[in-house]
Amino acid sequence: MPLGNDYWAHLLESDAYDSFSEIFIQQEYLDYLPEKPPLRILDLGAHYGYFSLWIQSIHPENDVHSLLIEPSPNCFRSLQNLIKQKSLKNRFLFLPRAIGNAKRSTTSFYDRPHMASSCFSSSNNENLMDVSIISENEILETFAPPYDLIKCDIEGSEWEILQQYSQLLESSKYLTLEWHSWHNGGGGYQQLVDKLQAIGYDITKSSKPTPALEREGQVGLILARNLKF
Repeated sequence: MPLGNDYWAHLLESDAYDSFSEIFIQQEYLDYLPEKPPLRILDLGAHYGYFSLWIQSIHPENDVHSLLIEPSPNCFRSLQNLIKQKSLKNRFLFLPRAIGNAKRSTTSFYDRPHMASSCFSSSNNENLMDVSIISENEILETFAPPYDLIKCDIEGSEWEILQQYSQLLESSKYLTLEWHSWHNGGGGYQQLVDKLQAIGYDITKSSKPTPALEREGQVGLILARNLKF
C-alpha cells in the first residue's frame, strides 16, 4: 500500500488490513499525540509497525527514528520487511522481545490473530509459548534516549512498564498508553493514572473507558506529558 514519499505499508498477514485500518484510516491515535511531531519513538507492542510508519508518513519533512519491540512471531516477517525498506533503513530498528517482569528472562505469551496477542490468557483460540523479556538496559543500549514519545500498546502489561522501566519513562517527553483494566497492578484505570502522576507525568488527555472485545474489562487511551521536560 503506497503512502507517498517512498513509504509503503506491506500487508503480508491476514489481519494486516484490520491493523492498517485502525492506524491509517480510522487514525485511532490522532488525538493522543504530542503537538510537536515525535522524531524519536519507542514503539512498545509494535505489531506490524504501522504506528511508527504512520507517524513518518504524516511528517515526511522529518526523519523519524523508532525502536519497534514486539514479541509475536506472527509479526516478525512484516517487521523485518519494514525495517529493510530503503527509505527507513537504519532509522527503524526491531527487537523480538516482550515487556515483563525484569527479574525473569522469559514470560508466557498467548499468540493470537487480530492484534490480540498478550501475556494474559483469554477464552480465544490461542497458542501458548515462552518469549524473551527485554531488559531496560537492552533498550537503552540499542536506542539511546532522550525520546519524544513512548507508544505503549502491550495488551495488559502496562503495570510492568510503569513499575520496572523507570529510566525509559524518565527519558521520554510523552507517553501514549493504551490501557487495559486487567493489568497486573489490580487497580484498573485509576491505578495507572495515580502511578503516572506519582512518577511525574501529567494526564494531557484520556479517552472514555470502553468495554473490551471478547473478554471482561475496559480499555482506553491516555496521552501523558513528562513534567521534567
